[in-house]
Amino acid sequence: MINNRIKTAGLLTVSALTLGLSLSACGGASEAGNSGCTPKHADIQTVAPGKLTIGVIDIPPFSSYGSGTPTGIDVQIVNKIATDECLTPVYQQATYADAVQSISGGNIDLALGTIDATEKRLKAVDFSASTYLDGMGIVSKSGATTVADLEKMNKVGTIDGYLWVEDLKKILGDRLVTYPSSVELKADFDAGRLDADVDAYGVQVLQFKDAQGVTVALSNEKPDPRVGAIKNAPEAAFPITKGNTSLKEALDAGIVAQREDGTIAKLLTDAGLSEGLGKVAAEQYVVPAS
Repeated sequence: MINNRIKTAGLLTVSALTLGLSLSACGGASEAGNSGCTPKHADIQTVAPGKLTIGVIDIPPFSSYGSGTPTGIDVQIVNKIATDECLTPVYQQATYADAVQSISGGNIDLALGTIDATEKRLKAVDFSASTYLDGMGIVSKSGATTVADLEKMNKVGTIDGYLWVEDLKKILGDRLVTYPSSVELKADFDAGRLDADVDAYGVQVLQFKDAQGVTVALSNEKPDPRVGAIKNAPEAAFPITKGNTSLKEALDAGIVAQREDGTIAKLLTDAGLSEGLGKVAAEQYVVPAS
């Protein structure tokens, strides 16, 4: 979840605005590799007929390319949809820096990896229905779960660029220390130089999986109105080719079905995450342009 921030400048680069892609440029309608397969949605336009070409960003437990054998929550969600639509998933490695450009350039159909729906990104791509929240996590030895708990601490660390940083600066002042990445942040927390580690919740759960004496809390379960990224948590979704309504309709239907039947909630809890991460808004929340 290096993702809650309008972080990755590459994803926000709208030099990828090669938006004049017509659906014909996306490839022909989907063709089932198995003639006995009946897709839930007919005539889905994809880059390669009968295939769903997917860029995978490495951000476990949500997605990991895995040397060509992708795993993760996002991968399982998309695999189920591809099966329902008689499409063969074809995965390739991607990064936050190149994902949008690959989609708008007609090289891939969509990308995985906790990518927040934002107004800036919507200039270059469309988004599927939301899969889960991109939540703010709090790691501490004191059992902190809220921003009010952070106010009682001497030093709190977080990653520069996250959506919550400016609000936390107003609340914590010079007690908030920012870092370029989760690596440096965790190192200072582990060394005892910080009372709390504030980072993307999904990243923290994996980072501190075997750590003794610390708690990892999802702050969004106890919203603080002073922090916009907690009050209105960014929502992860799959960016897809602009204007490809046939693919969007299929993805939306598949994601909503998996939310409603508990599939996504189970994927989250099986990965050690809070079920609360799956509580997206009834209408997709799109992060406003700053």
